[in-house]
Amino acid sequence: MSRRFDPDIPSSSALDIFQPKPNILYSLEAAAHLAGVPRRSILIYYRAGLVRPVFQPPYGVMAFTEEAILAVRQIEHIRVTHGINVAWIKTIFDLLDEVERLRAEVRFLRNR
Repeated sequence: MSRRFDPDIPSSSALDIFQPKPNILYSLEAAAHLAGVPRRSILIYYRAGLVRPVFQPPYGVMAFTEEAILAVRQIEHIRVTHGINVAWIKTIFDLLDEVERLRAEVRFLRNR
């Protein structure tokens, strides 16, 4: 039985498609296009503290790095694939950050 392509169902390699260029800032519209999400999703993720844009002077225009775009793709993948809401994704990311901080602390203490 062959599986037909359905654009509404993310594939397991969906996170590997976009290869952003380093040191480039993308507008909100470009970031949304490259991440494959509506602009509104990026704004929701920003308000939840999941994505950090760079604000461009003098008007404070939002711009996004390649890391932010990859984070949006990861968030969207988790949200769609596992049905987890933004609040739980924030909790998961906070816990992952804390685990990484503790690992760094353990490495530091072992090397003293």
